[in-house]
Amino acid sequence: MTTQAAKEVPWVDAWVRWERNNDDGDTDHDDCNDVEEDDEELPPATESYTFTYPNPSADSDIVLELKGFHEDSEQIWNSTGLKLWRSSHYLCQHLVNEEAELLQDENNTNLRVLEVGSGLGRCGLLAHSLSHDNATTVLTDGDTDTLKQLRQNVSTNTSAGDDTITCKQLLWGEQHAKDYLSQQPNGKKHFDLILGSDLIYVQSVIQPLFETVRTLLCTHENAKFLMAHCSRREGNEVELSMVLDAAKKEGFEYEELIEDDDISLFAFRRKGAETET
Repeated sequence: MTTQAAKEVPWVDAWVRWERNNDDGDTDHDDCNDVEEDDEELPPATESYTFTYPNPSADSDIVLELKGFHEDSEQIWNSTGLKLWRSSHYLCQHLVNEEAELLQDENNTNLRVLEVGSGLGRCGLLAHSLSHDNATTVLTDGDTDTLKQLRQNVSTNTSAGDDTITCKQLLWGEQHAKDYLSQQPNGKKHFDLILGSDLIYVQSVIQPLFETVRTLLCTHENAKFLMAHCSRREGNEVELSMVLDAAKKEGFEYEELIEDDDISLFAFRRKGAETET
């Protein structure tokens, strides 16, 4: 059976900030005539970042070279994923210090890792670099321009022909997640580890995020969602209690792994998760 690749749609995260949504919570593309389906090039990135991380399974370090945009640029106004955000540092440090053994354990055959709201791809690319050869990593974002820059960063940091890492558009919400699953080839479709940092900046995205994770996360007891969250930003309307309440509503229990001033790292797991056989 051949699975048809999903068609990507024009989408910018500014629509969420402007609350240009329909009653179902999906972006109303008919009302967003300022973005069209075209191949307009993203302007060259103005900022370059280099990150070096130890690789416990190799003699050489992991070096990531990322490009993005300055926070004052016009591109950031439309697509917040085009800049680097602080919480990604905490998630990356946790991946190196606490998750490397899991990612590099070849007994975890066909390990599948998903990053939601990848932005420039810092955390997802690090997870991919730490993972064993049989692992699969999928980096996702909803924003059209962010995806363009994300794919450039993935190309820069991976070998030609590496088919263990891919970039996909993923809009949030239960139906979007189900549509994503329906478009995957036969075999294992869900994910053992889901990652995300600096994902929540308006209340309207909280429930769709956890619906997406609930739909895409494996049901075995070791499956988890690692999320780094910043609770203090200018104009922030999201309280941490809103995030945690939404997680519990979607059937997750949580553990706070790191708390540093306004940034927290949480591990979310399904309540009553099954023991995988």
